[in-house]
Amino acid sequence: MTLCVSAMGLLAACGSADDDKEPVGSGGAGSGGSDGLDAKQACMNFCNARNASGCEPQESDCEDFCDDRIEDAGGLCEDKAAVLFTCALPYASTCPRDVPPSCQEQMVALETCMETHGCAGGELCSGGGGEDGATTCSCEATCLGKRHEMRCDTPAGGTTTCVCLVNSVEVGTCQEALPDPCGVKKGCCQEFFNIP
Repeated sequence: MTLCVSAMGLLAACGSADDDKEPVGSGGAGSGGSDGLDAKQACMNFCNARNASGCEPQESDCEDFCDDRIEDAGGLCEDKAAVLFTCALPYASTCPRDVPPSCQEQMVALETCMETHGCAGGELCSGGGGEDGATTCSCEATCLGKRHEMRCDTPAGGTTTCVCLVNSVEVGTCQEALPDPCGVKKGCCQEFFNIP
């Protein structure tokens, strides 16, 4: 299971070191909890440790990286994310491509939580602007066990209109004036999706 894609790339560490390499003095790193850290601090510790070890690619801003990861995990699964980041911390200096073997249990717990309470597998978005100034955007993600999709069109200088679908069935349409409303959790379709 690659860190880049599992649980929406929550750890997003795509280095080139030996994945199974145990950190020096790890002493059962995977069995502990989050040591009382919240998800943001556990993520910051992991991100900063990877950057300090010279892992590639480096995160230019760990705060932004962690805000995105915690948003992806969702409020109801933050504690599971904290446990996973804490488990993976001793491995950060090895620049792992995969979830460390001793952290698989924590990864499964997070993914199960996200499948139940949030969006698992990440969000896929596409779109762009045309020569006339009009823009389009489509996003989809599996959240709460269902496929959520939004398709938005913005005429040049106009208001964005989005069609909102759950499991390919239209559940509503909405409009908003934001310049970048795309995203099943941040766009106007959230009023129909109600994703935590």
